[in-house]
Amino acid sequence: MRPVTSFLNRKKAPKNNGDKAEQAAEAFLRKQGLRFVERNFFCRIGEIDLIFLDQNTYVFVEVRFRANNTHGNAAESLGQSKLKKVRNSAALWLQKNNKVNNSSRFDAILFDEKIDSQHLTWLKAVF
Repeated sequence: MRPVTSFLNRKKAPKNNGDKAEQAAEAFLRKQGLRFVERNFFCRIGEIDLIFLDQNTYVFVEVRFRANNTHGNAAESLGQSKLKKVRNSAALWLQKNNKVNNSSRFDAILFDEKIDSQHLTWLKAVF
């Protein structure tokens, strides 16, 4: 019988491409030296896919995946409405966690066609 702790610490299998992209983005950013803080922060305003700490800066990350460019590539899917929701959600997260005085930035991890490192683009301070 497995100990309970190993069951609780086990990563969930991704259910869809969005989950796979978020897991790949998380692994990539960890390898870049960023410290993981939280995944999928939900609030009434919107959602933040990933939150990391880069030295003393909180990094709010939007992850986008496009299997094809029929409706534009991953970067083109970052509309003003989505960016506004992420900004407002981040402001709420900072407030709830008493981090309002900390510096922050907004990054995007983009995957076009496939979810792998060869198809990954990291946009720092994108908005």
